[in-house]
Amino acid sequence: MEFLTVMFGLLTFAGLGFTIHYGRKASALEKARKQFDWTDLQACMSDLASASKKEFIPDVVFTPGLRGATLTNLLLSEFDGNIPAYVGISFWRESLDAPSELSETERIDTKKWYVHVPLSLTSYKDKKLLVVDDFAMSGDFLDSLRIVLQGMGFQSNNVKTMCAVTTTIAIQNKKAPDYWWFASENTDFYFPWGKAR
Repeated sequence: MEFLTVMFGLLTFAGLGFTIHYGRKASALEKARKQFDWTDLQACMSDLASASKKEFIPDVVFTPGLRGATLTNLLLSEFDGNIPAYVGISFWRESLDAPSELSETERIDTKKWYVHVPLSLTSYKDKKLLVVDDFAMSGDFLDSLRIVLQGMGFQSNNVKTMCAVTTTIAIQNKKAPDYWWFASENTDFYFPWGKAR
């Protein structure tokens, strides 16, 4: 009987050791993750919709460009009703044909992008607005966008932000979106449509 007690004790100790070892290995692999596929994005937007529904059901959604529009489409399929979605017009800053001004828009300049926000969005200025994008690198764009939206008449407590991925830098600097699904250790991250930028 004493032999069995010792044997089960050793097996329990060994099992605990394996659990810790493989748990650390899985954690390291998760930290090294740098890519989402379509299955990840569907799960991501489903989870983010569930989180938003608990505290903030938007009346309207804004996304700064086509990358965020893809996620917006997945997100809105998780909500009941017909929530309108506005898509901004984004130009890579280094593009030679990026227009400096577009009529009926408010322009936001970032280090990498020119983002034009449609002024028609102001017809919802008294409503709850959710901003959806794919990646928050530093969080500076989200801060700039909030300032522009407030200038357009939106109340700060009626605006929430959501990104599939944010960086730990944005989190540490308190510039992360209100909702995110994955925190990346670095900015070198890939989506099905290409590298985050």
